[in-house]
Amino acid sequence: MTFEDIVTVLEKALKLQLAVVESTTVFEVSGDEGGAPVRVIVQDESEQHRVLLSADLGEPPPEGAETLFRTMLEANNLFSGTAGATLALDAATGRFRLQKAELPDELANAVEGRFMSVIETALNWRRVIEDYRPAGTGAGAADASGGEGVQPGGGFGVFPV
Repeated sequence: MTFEDIVTVLEKALKLQLAVVESTTVFEVSGDEGGAPVRVIVQDESEQHRVLLSADLGEPPPEGAETLFRTMLEANNLFSGTAGATLALDAATGRFRLQKAELPDELANAVEGRFMSVIETALNWRRVIEDYRPAGTGAGAADASGGEGVQPGGGFGVFPV
């Protein structure tokens, strides 16, 4: 499956036209519940024989982030709360990211399901980060996974960037 094929499938699933510039397409998604949109980048890395999906989840909270970091690390364990993607802190920007590399040949019949699952997970993590409160101050990130990881849910809106 080529990168162009992947973009075509995403265009149909997202119901919009995506521009590809230098083997990359960028769009934003927002959840039905509101909140800040998540910027998603899909990049063709054909030299490494992969396609990279990366979502910007925002900045860490200004204080008491230890519980949130722990929850995110637990979600990374065996991908239990990440839809097969990896949560990370980008050292260059100081922002959280959700990233997944896919092998184009394995996406032939699953690109929509795999990518949309990661997009839903990115929206869920964005809400967890936005709603985070240090221990003892309300709903916190420690409650987000319920021991089973963050579950995809809700719908979303999309628009090109």
